[in-house]
Amino acid sequence: MTSATGNKRLAPRARGFSLVEILLVIGLIALAAGMIVTNVIGLAERGNELPADQTLKAAVRTARFEAARNRQVSELRFNREKGQLEVRTGTDEPVLFELGEDFGKNGRGEITFHLVPPARGMERYPDPYEEAGIETARVRFAPDRSSQPFTARIDYGAGTPERLAFDPFSSLVLARP
Repeated sequence: MTSATGNKRLAPRARGFSLVEILLVIGLIALAAGMIVTNVIGLAERGNELPADQTLKAAVRTARFEAARNRQVSELRFNREKGQLEVRTGTDEPVLFELGEDFGKNGRGEITFHLVPPARGMERYPDPYEEAGIETARVRFAPDRSSQPFTARIDYGAGTPERLAFDPFSSLVLARP
């Protein structure tokens, strides 16, 4: 390149990264690595324990699947003594879902099932989140994978209990109206 005052050539600009840019990138990499390590340690300490609502959803899916697979009615119930959900089909061994210490014999957590009452005549179907329904010890699933509409109340022993209303023909949780 020629300068405006003559034919003296300008020195080419040095290419590369400055020390500040390199330190900034190293700092960002260190920050990201710290966050990843913290999350991995948290997952390792928690183990395979899922939240109670996720465990319940998995148990409902399994109960529907077992009923269809064995062509028999399957039942889902909460075993308070062992702190687990049990899926039984016929005389087979139950499929067990651990809920954690809060739901065991010494824990304060509990899961109760409530059958949603049927609609009368042409009336609107009752809101499963508003009416408590009829408490039952177990929920039954037919071989066609259907069940009577039900809700599950998850009481963690502290705070407000959570209520989940399940669709009678799928494992989906019904949204609140």
